[in-house]
Amino acid sequence: MKAHPTYHDLGDHSETIEIDYDPAVLNYGDLVTEMLAAHDATRPHYAMQYRSAIFWRTEEEREIALAAIAHASGLLGRIRTAVERFDTFWLAEDYHQKYRLRASREIAGEFQRLCPTEREFVDSTAVARVNGWLSGDGDTMQLERELPLTGLSERAQARVRAVHASAGRLR
Repeated sequence: MKAHPTYHDLGDHSETIEIDYDPAVLNYGDLVTEMLAAHDATRPHYAMQYRSAIFWRTEEEREIALAAIAHASGLLGRIRTAVERFDTFWLAEDYHQKYRLRASREIAGEFQRLCPTEREFVDSTAVARVNGWLSGDGDTMQLERELPLTGLSERAQARVRAVHASAGRLR
């Protein structure tokens, strides 16, 4: 494995996301099922960088992932999602973090005042939520319930609502 991969020199690494979740709210099996439903898990990957993979930390998680893939393959055919032991998660470079949000200077600027360090910005749940909404993810009820809790001004909140509605129509 290549130590400290970068966007332009990934080596044998793949672009992935790491999800922190509360097992009292969402169990691992539901998370894996959602992941398999969110993309075409039957499509072969054309590069290691873009493959589909589930990483497990415990033997129980491994068994859950394998069972979910077996179930999905019974419905969809051959599932090409790899199931591998979690080792190390490397954060993408700063300029790849919260990409949609960074494209909105006004909203990003407000968050940079609320989260003065890059680490606080990248780790912020509010920043992550707004980044998703700007991509059209999440439902409107969730956005309306949680957007006022982000610390953004009314003007920035109105911009998030407008972009979310527009991005959702483009899907």
